[in-house]
Amino acid sequence: MNYTVPMQPRFLVRKGSTDWMVYDRQRKGAAQLNDYSLAEKLTKEQAEQIKQRLATWNSQPT
Repeated sequence: MNYTVPMQPRFLVRKGSTDWMVYDRQRKGAAQLNDYSLAEKLTKEQAEQIKQRLATWNSQPT
């Protein structure tokens, strides 16, 4: 049998204890942004926007 595992996205928007964050499965924590800050303590809308930008940026060939 040939099983295929569905590909999971690298970035997820998660609810923390008080705020939202963009979780990076590869780093196993908050996603790191270009300015070296972490994508945490955000509103849900901010987290969704950052997740989209990170997913687009990481899917571009280098």
